[in-house]
Amino acid sequence: MSALPIFRRRAHAARRSLPAMDWMDDVTGRCARATAIGNRRLLVENYTAIIAFSDERIRLDTGGGALCVTGRDLSLREVRSGSLIVRGEIHRVDLPCEGGGAPDER
Repeated sequence: MSALPIFRRRAHAARRSLPAMDWMDDVTGRCARATAIGNRRLLVENYTAIIAFSDERIRLDTGGGALCVTGRDLSLREVRSGSLIVRGEIHRVDLPCEGGGAPDER
């Protein structure tokens, strides 16, 4: 039995917004959205470019930084402007930091 994907988002302590305004990044398309469907599919919305792609790691550029998916036998499906589906055994998803930095490399 495989574990569910681990989602991690590191908060940037120096930059805080009002809770009522958090939805603005989502509406404007600046905020990456990753929706897991089990541990075999991941819908990613609001990406701007594919930075790197292999069967173990996919890095996507978003308006807020790089989004990284790691796993095994990864592939890209239904690639469209601004959204795509990652298929395979997904082990980890690193979302961009609020400050626009890339996720930690490990």
